[in-house]
Amino acid sequence: MPDSNHHTPNAAESEKLALNQSSEKKSKYTYSTWGRFNNKRAWMICLAGFILDIPFMGMVMSFGELLLPLLDTFGGGTAAISWVGSIAFGMAYVGNPISTPLYNRFGCRCVSMAGVFLGATALFICSFVTEFWWMFATYSLMFGFATNLCYNPPLILTGAWFPVKNHVLATCVLVAGIPFGSLVMNPVCQSLVETIGLRNTYRTLAALSLVIGIPCCLVFKQPPMDTEDEDTRSLEGSIESAEVEGAWLSEMIKQEELPEVRKLFGVRTSLWLDPIYILYMFGQLFKGIGYVFPFIHLISFMDTIGIEPSSGSIIMTVKGAADMVGRFSAGFMGEKLPFPLIHIYVICPGVMAITTYLCTYAKSFIDMFFYALAIGYFNGVFNALLFSTTTSLFDREAAKEAWSFCQVPPGIAIIIGPGIAGFIYDISRSYIVDFYVNTAVFEIAMVTFLLVPAIQLCRRIREKRKGGSDTENIMEMARFERERKNNMANGYQSMK
Repeated sequence: MPDSNHHTPNAAESEKLALNQSSEKKSKYTYSTWGRFNNKRAWMICLAGFILDIPFMGMVMSFGELLLPLLDTFGGGTAAISWVGSIAFGMAYVGNPISTPLYNRFGCRCVSMAGVFLGATALFICSFVTEFWWMFATYSLMFGFATNLCYNPPLILTGAWFPVKNHVLATCVLVAGIPFGSLVMNPVCQSLVETIGLRNTYRTLAALSLVIGIPCCLVFKQPPMDTEDEDTRSLEGSIESAEVEGAWLSEMIKQEELPEVRKLFGVRTSLWLDPIYILYMFGQLFKGIGYVFPFIHLISFMDTIGIEPSSGSIIMTVKGAADMVGRFSAGFMGEKLPFPLIHIYVICPGVMAITTYLCTYAKSFIDMFFYALAIGYFNGVFNALLFSTTTSLFDREAAKEAWSFCQVPPGIAIIIGPGIAGFIYDISRSYIVDFYVNTAVFEIAMVTFLLVPAIQLCRRIREKRKGGSDTENIMEMARFERERKNNMANGYQSMK
């Protein structure tokens, strides 16, 4: 007679697959537990991804420190040189549709190691460039894409090591390396240029990227084919192999009965036509434009209200620090929210719209300090939850494909946003108009994201009327796991 307290997982519960695992590998899935070593290894991988972001993402975000030295070296206009940095920063995200399939094919260690060597080579070549336009090839394209190879695969790998428990926390900690890298690399680049000159700075940064990047890549390792944590083992005990094989046999039969999925650019056509995915992508574009929109003129705007450039640099540092704090706080609160993560994507652009509008009334350093604090914090929360929000909106197989293109709109926004801001300023000759337009863009992003849960609600109502069930996603699984463990722990205490 079976024990009534023993929990036999069904196929849906057993299928807590990592985002990177293909459906072909499901039959090899085992129920051996991670153990303490693998749990430590998972956090080591998260930390390695955080550190790897410092020289690469930090470098593309610190391009402003090299702007004046580049002008002195090559001449030309500020706008043309600014495009070099904008395209490189955009490529750090636009490269996702390439780096994600590479990760699925070769794994994180090989792909990120290639990115480290490509980035170091690009920076080294930059030190010998004599014609400015070559910077678009060496820095914008080569180093920009190398940055994506060092950023995206470790993020996917971290999500794979933390498929349910600590999923939001781990991915948010990793991406917190981006603003931290900016805070570190800004003074490093400035000091190097002043000490050894621009060309030797590029050579030093090339060496630095190798010294930091290679050890980080050696830490990366694909997760074992199991996601059961030690707490679950201690509460549930061992699971009979016959039960597991039966569950997977049933699941494999279901998989064989499914029709062939048609794909376009590696993404199923049903996803391209899904209104939720379309709105989610456009929301990312509008929010991205809104965020990068004012910063091309922010220092100049502060100068018009009597804030010195040195004090303006402090404001930008405050913004970067608030961004990092926002990412860490998103990690701690993400899995404990009583509502879906997509609602955070409605709140953040709304708060950023209000903050941007109030900035038009700023008259002092204190006013701009609070502007930087608010805009940086909520941007950090928004960006940190991008991976987790994507996995919460779609089922596991669709989420793998959706992520490939989810950061393309923000990358495009980074590239075109400053140009749009400059065009509006040239027409209006007013920084205030830029902030008004920026406010409107944030509001459009807020409304776009608001339509996503509205559509989800309509679908749930329709499914309940038909007697169907909702599609599982990682965040729902996380809540299910917490509730299940609490119920089991309470049952264990009552047995005592």
